[in-house]
Amino acid sequence: MLRKSVETRDWLNTIEPRNVRAVMKRVVEDVTAIDSQVGLLYEEGLRKAHSSDSSKRTFPYSSSRQNQRSQWSSYAPSSNMDTSLMSNIQKLFSERIEIFSAVDFSKVSVLTGIIKISLKTFLECVRLRTFARFGLQQIQVDCHYLQMYLWRFVSDENLVHTLLDEIVGSAIHRCLDPVTMEPSVIEVICDRG
Repeated sequence: MLRKSVETRDWLNTIEPRNVRAVMKRVVEDVTAIDSQVGLLYEEGLRKAHSSDSSKRTFPYSSSRQNQRSQWSSYAPSSNMDTSLMSNIQKLFSERIEIFSAVDFSKVSVLTGIIKISLKTFLECVRLRTFARFGLQQIQVDCHYLQMYLWRFVSDENLVHTLLDEIVGSAIHRCLDPVTMEPSVIEVICDRG
């Protein structure tokens, strides 16, 4: 479902996002249904403590490529530092997520596995597309919506945040005109959705 939603859309001619795409709402509905079904079979399982603002977290990508370059210019001899280099440096210091890790016989572990595989699929599909400005902004809206709900189902909410950040970062990297949407506008759209 996620793969088809990315592959069949024309991301270069997308209109300005006004709402969350229906497929993202369906993903949350399906995960909620899976949660209740798996809950009948297995015990809850262990979770890490959640931060109090998990559903209100905004993405770190709130500027264009040019602004990202200027933020790093004081650390490098050239102000035209490539964003792919910055991305690679960030990946070196970020925690590695094991997508296909072992799954325990608990509700949290099963849902964590399903969500990791789903978000990784979403990420790989985004990496194969080219985006215009509004396509990137739609990905931002969709990822924020998923982040608002999916963190509740996993053992470690940072896992969801990291994968969704990678999706948005990949969309920025694959965008022809990378102008991101203001976080306050994204929140308004997601709260309406």
